[in-house]
Amino acid sequence: MKQIINSPIVITLIAIIAAFVLVSKMDTKLGSEMRGAYDALIDIAEDASSDAEKTKAIQDFAEQISSQLREGFTAGFSSGDDDKESREEKFLRTLDKVTVSDVREIPSEWKGRQTVLFKIENGSEYALTQIKVNLEYYRDGELIDVKNENLHGIKVLDAGADFIAKKDRNTPNHLTDEEKANHAYDSVEVSVTSFNISD
Repeated sequence: MKQIINSPIVITLIAIIAAFVLVSKMDTKLGSEMRGAYDALIDIAEDASSDAEKTKAIQDFAEQISSQLREGFTAGFSSGDDDKESREEKFLRTLDKVTVSDVREIPSEWKGRQTVLFKIENGSEYALTQIKVNLEYYRDGELIDVKNENLHGIKVLDAGADFIAKKDRNTPNHLTDEEKANHAYDSVEVSVTSFNISD
């Protein structure tokens, strides 16, 4: 029994099996794909303890599995990065096709409030949800305020569709008349900063 346990083949198989267990815990998908090979290794390890004639075949198989295991590690770790890059590229491609136009201020029905209207057009092939916009407020060419807000009033902006949005900016009541005048903006720039893509 001691000779069997100390056999290089058995030791190799045990090491590979341990690696399979490690991979399965680190990456569920990769572990699932390797489960079949893991079961085969268990069967071969049992045969190795009773049939010395299969030693060469076991060694060859162990070398093949070792090679596949290395490839599996590479695929398991690189696939996540590739998927992440693909998502980022997809987002950037989509963002490039989402435009903001017709930005203009309109009279507000409330004192001390400024209201801006703008149109968002989704020129991409995807429906968009949870859209956020960035608003930069300027006075005499100088940036005086920035806000990043959710786009309310629409849950899904379908591919090829557009939406007229409205955003308000209030002037605090405790300000003096001069401070209120300085708080008001005379131009605003709007851009889309984030959204979810609905495939």
